[in-house]
Amino acid sequence: MRLRTMAVWLGLATLLPLVGCAGTTAGTATSENSVIVIADADPDTLNPGLTTSTQTLDVQSKIFEGLIWLDKDGQPQPQLATSWEISPDQLTYNFTLREGVKWHDGRPFTSADVQYSFQTLLKDNARSATVLNRIGQIEAPDERTIRITLKAPYAPFLKQMKVFDTPILPKHVYENTDIKTNPANRNPVGTGPFKFANWKVGQTITLVANREYWATDQPKLDEVVFKIIAEPQNRINAMATGEVDVLPAIYLPQANIAELEGERDVEVHKQTSIPALYFVQMNEANPALAKPEVRRALTQAIDRPRIVAQAMGGLATPGYGSFGNGFPWMVNPDSSYDKLYPLDPDRARAEIAAAGGVPELRLTYDSARPPFQAAAQIIKDNLARIGVQVRLEPAESSVNRDRVYAKRDFDLALQSFTSSGDPAIGYHRMYVTNPGRSANVNATGYSNPRVDELLTQAARVSDQAQRAAAYQQAQAMLDRDVPTLVLFDEQQADVNLTRVGGLYAGQNPSDQFGQVYVRQGS
Repeated sequence: MRLRTMAVWLGLATLLPLVGCAGTTAGTATSENSVIVIADADPDTLNPGLTTSTQTLDVQSKIFEGLIWLDKDGQPQPQLATSWEISPDQLTYNFTLREGVKWHDGRPFTSADVQYSFQTLLKDNARSATVLNRIGQIEAPDERTIRITLKAPYAPFLKQMKVFDTPILPKHVYENTDIKTNPANRNPVGTGPFKFANWKVGQTITLVANREYWATDQPKLDEVVFKIIAEPQNRINAMATGEVDVLPAIYLPQANIAELEGERDVEVHKQTSIPALYFVQMNEANPALAKPEVRRALTQAIDRPRIVAQAMGGLATPGYGSFGNGFPWMVNPDSSYDKLYPLDPDRARAEIAAAGGVPELRLTYDSARPPFQAAAQIIKDNLARIGVQVRLEPAESSVNRDRVYAKRDFDLALQSFTSSGDPAIGYHRMYVTNPGRSANVNATGYSNPRVDELLTQAARVSDQAQRAAAYQQAQAMLDRDVPTLVLFDEQQADVNLTRVGGLYAGQNPSDQFGQVYVRQGS
């Protein structure tokens, strides 16, 4: 008997004195028809309108929904909207909303919830703002219709109507309250296939089946438990022993994946995820890093293939250029890091000396992310070879985000962005001018009006050839300036026990958990 099954029986036995208490005890599931998913830390909130943290997104995508979801091919599929019409000028979108949908507290879902979410609840969310700031008007002609008019055409608009970018929250719960302190931020009310049950800080977050869900054949599970395991090796061990069911790629120490590939009852799924870049932001508030020649020298000294091999176990592609190569159609074939900055420590050392030297640099990163830990050490070693000392400053996820995006208190920062369905969704944030210090948007201080103009142009046209031309011009400029160095394109691997089916239905592995089930006989 594997630990997963033993844990269920122990959990049930422990719960006997606790009649009426929902959820888990000591991090175990209370039903055989449940799935335990690893997380690396507690979310800072369960209100997706207040954060872009991965921990929140993983949980909220089972509780809340968007107007659409993206299938494996990145194509929009109906969710809270059953259909949509787009005007010939690409400015007006008419959505027909699904009938009979209820919030978890029993109140009906209507167009007022969509309108309120877009106009009020999500307006300060950096991820949502990339699309909502483009809306000129949003109307709710009746309870089942939402009409959105854009200020200008925006190619990926429809694809950003998914739960990870624009989740729909309940107006009746948040209206006339302080959104940031509303109790629902820790006890959320959604429309999704699972309802919030409890949150044991530092241990588990438990969701239970929504038996009044609009899709009558979902959810197939009774319960989803997020088990918080901070130490990377402990996550591997928990997966190998069957203590947990799912280990998402973002929490998997990629360099250790070989430890799981031969395990009985364990499946490793590669290339399950959306395009994702890992990169180093260079803070131009540091006088040395404000010099393009210094940033170029650092780029020439950092061994990206070594980072791929040692930090990612080979599950990545060394960064091609400023946009990586996750969207091949947009890549500039005439501009790349390898052409401009082939690995050459001797030349990099000479360029650093010619620039007047570089004082010790602080490299900050999320301490819970194994690839960051390994990459940081390699970068430190690389730069030491050219006479640049690096002090590593790991921090817990929320502290790291605050340090980088709010306080700008860093020299170098390891970060990662995804760009589900379109480069405009995620990659623009790496380079656009950001004077307001929006979270998860370019924290380097770099500002290039021409790059801003080209990115805007690429987002407004739907013709792929025209978009590619704009992106390739922008890439050439960014490759020359190197405000941010792309280390690699991640080729993610997600892991699950064979007892779990129905995973990876959407482009994002965290999506469509209503379809997940436990195989009979497991």
